[in-house]
Amino acid sequence: MKTRSSLLFAALLMLIASFATTASATTEVPKEDYQRALDALSRGDTATAILELESLADSGVLHPDVSFTRGIAYARHAREKGADPGDLGRAAAAFEETVRMRHSDAEAERALDSVRAEVARRRSRQDKNDVIVRPSLDRVVLQLFTPAIWSLAAMGASLLLGIGLMMRWKKEGWVHITGSVVAPLAFVALLILAPIAYFARDYAETRRPGVVVVAEGTLVEETGEPTPDAPKIPEASLVELGERHRDKVLVRWGNYEGWLPQSAVRTIVTD
Repeated sequence: MKTRSSLLFAALLMLIASFATTASATTEVPKEDYQRALDALSRGDTATAILELESLADSGVLHPDVSFTRGIAYARHAREKGADPGDLGRAAAAFEETVRMRHSDAEAERALDSVRAEVARRRSRQDKNDVIVRPSLDRVVLQLFTPAIWSLAAMGASLLLGIGLMMRWKKEGWVHITGSVVAPLAFVALLILAPIAYFARDYAETRRPGVVVVAEGTLVEETGEPTPDAPKIPEASLVELGERHRDKVLVRWGNYEGWLPQSAVRTIVTD
């Protein structure tokens, strides 16, 4: 019995570890195509490098090194005379992809911070005072753990509730007392965790991170009217993308929600 319990406990630990160490999928990088991009970047031809790197992205290549190089190319292009509007936003999107695929990449994090700082400097020179927007509380909670972890926690609470109820069947003794404590606590935990697990799964399936790749985005209602009280979204801002309708996408930025042209944002792809 002890052996069986030990095996069950070990399997549970392995399951938790597998959920906790989720890694983004990466694909094989075509060496010749990637090398052409690196060669173009090394000789200062950022336009050609961007074309090569975007071609890799369009073909489904997903790798933190490619995303990081694309971010460098856009960041350099943004400082050139022939810079295109949204270059800094596209650089931020590439660095954001890199960080999400390789969480320990401090260099990509510094590059991302540097790009957003440059956007802030440019906007301040234009006398634009941006509103500091933080994720709403519900988004903070949902993103604390992966949907799998929340589901596992809800299952654990359900299991404890069943065990507690069984223990309460004992008329007296420590087993009955323990069950009388465990059952109500597990029931309360289940009431909290089950909805979180459901909404975390729904959030992961219906929402995607994105970055604004225009000078600034203006949220509008479905009617085309500006969203009331919503501030302008600066370039390179991280937003949440929802459903798409024709040429528009539903965007959430902090507590603000509205529609933007699909061309105004770039979806962060990590799987």
